[in-house]
Amino acid sequence: MIYSLALLYVASLALRACLSLKYAAKLPATPEAPPPADSLTLAQAILSGDPLLESRLTANLEALPDQLFLWLIDEDDAEAQRIAAHLQRENVQVLLCPPCPDGTNPKLWKLQRAAGTATTPFFCVLDDDTTLSAGSAAALIAAAEKATVATGLPCYQDGGDLASGLLAQFVNNNSVFTYLGTSSLLAPFTLNGMGYVLRREELARIDHFTPILNELTDDLALATLVLSRGGGIQQTKAPLRVRTGVRDLRHYMQQMHRWYVFTLLLLQRRSIPVRLLIFTLHGLPPMLLAALCALHDLRTLAAVLLVRFFILRSMHARFFGIRLHRPFLSVLSELLQPAHLLHAVFIRTIRWRTRRYRVRSTNDFTAV
Repeated sequence: MIYSLALLYVASLALRACLSLKYAAKLPATPEAPPPADSLTLAQAILSGDPLLESRLTANLEALPDQLFLWLIDEDDAEAQRIAAHLQRENVQVLLCPPCPDGTNPKLWKLQRAAGTATTPFFCVLDDDTTLSAGSAAALIAAAEKATVATGLPCYQDGGDLASGLLAQFVNNNSVFTYLGTSSLLAPFTLNGMGYVLRREELARIDHFTPILNELTDDLALATLVLSRGGGIQQTKAPLRVRTGVRDLRHYMQQMHRWYVFTLLLLQRRSIPVRLLIFTLHGLPPMLLAALCALHDLRTLAAVLLVRFFILRSMHARFFGIRLHRPFLSVLSELLQPAHLLHAVFIRTIRWRTRRYRVRSTNDFTAV
């Protein structure tokens, strides 16, 4: 039995790697030149509380000095306003936003205001913990010229501690397989909300995010809106480098819980065959690995983990160009995935930074 489980797990890894490489081979090469000056507005919904916030904003300003930044800050967020004032440059505009009404997505509440002010040909939504290189910006712009929206590929850089390491390894274990591998079999039906680009005229086609203000999962809501209006989503291999200050294991659990609740909301909108495919590709492997660990055949387990190590490390090198793999935390993160799934199934109250929401569906949630 253990050999069958081992072969099935290794086969699933190899299949997902091959699907990812197959999809990536169809994508154009990453542009070598940075985007033209003043071609991109980067809208960032900013909220203080992350100790890395200032450094992440600074990194983007340094990477894209010729582009325009629109920082969207709550009127009552004095710390975010202080950071913005400290980093103020000619290409930075700060927009203060009034409190978000109940039943409204706080990120989309800000982006709606930003979308109407954009004057550049392209509009980028970028999380405040995410950095975008000039090459990735150029790749997203090139893809957005042919699609309604172009989205990137996230990779996490951790702070060396257990909590941030677990969070980073979860993303890095799954990012390539989830976004590239799945796109090899299914046309993209969601996008990565950490970073995406649209042409300015496409903002008008989606009414500047207004139709989805009451949707909690902003990335899924935008993808659904785009597809419902005849648009298309282009998944690129442009890296989005993310680093979040994870305070402790409790903070890690809150973040994972929110992501898994959002995943369940996504699956609710898909057909049963698509759900089964996604479960087979991404939900089953962690359970197989847990079963292998439970059978206590150390030699077989060691062989499987060695294969796993080389596949994941090669994927990171191929798509991110840096070492991101931490073997022990990577395995532990994967083993914890079934527990996170069960947590999301039974507990539907999430914490989103300073806010808590009771979630019944993506457009039915209340602040608590």
